[in-house]
Amino acid sequence: MVESKKLILVNNLTIIPYYKIDMINKVVNKKFASRKDDYFKIIKTIEFEGKCPFCRDNFKYHKNEILKKRKNWFITKSSWPYKNSLYHFLIIGLKHKEYLLELNQNDFNSVRELANWAIKKFKIKGGALAVRFGDTNLTGSTVCHIHFHLISPKQKNNGIAKTVNFPIG
Repeated sequence: MVESKKLILVNNLTIIPYYKIDMINKVVNKKFASRKDDYFKIIKTIEFEGKCPFCRDNFKYHKNEILKKRKNWFITKSSWPYKNSLYHFLIIGLKHKEYLLELNQNDFNSVRELANWAIKKFKIKGGALAVRFGDTNLTGSTVCHIHFHLISPKQKNNGIAKTVNFPIG
């Protein structure tokens, strides 16, 4: 059995895992890129090119440097942070994966280590680590390549956190 990026070949027959049927050849979903900045234009360009913006060979649209690497994962500041976020990092895998079912313990260990590194380095007092996976029509994600968001909110004058919306669906 040989496994490619998206398909599994058995005896020269292509077998598509049930959870990937709707995602073949899709790299972004512009439906959820409705912001008024340049993000929508970039997502449209990526959709036209048909190349994943988080994969190594096409990581040209991201505006910020890679801060740290751990095995097959890296962390960077988000180029388009969510409103009211004080810190918004993306933890992205070097290998194109779209589903939690594709991640193994080493992946989760790398994500944890990178998140902990950022929490210590930037003295983050609180926040959230979030991930969307699978069909972007269900998740609200614009990029199909699985990635984690480490987000810490800004605070109001009274010390209470401002709301950061992380859309799902």
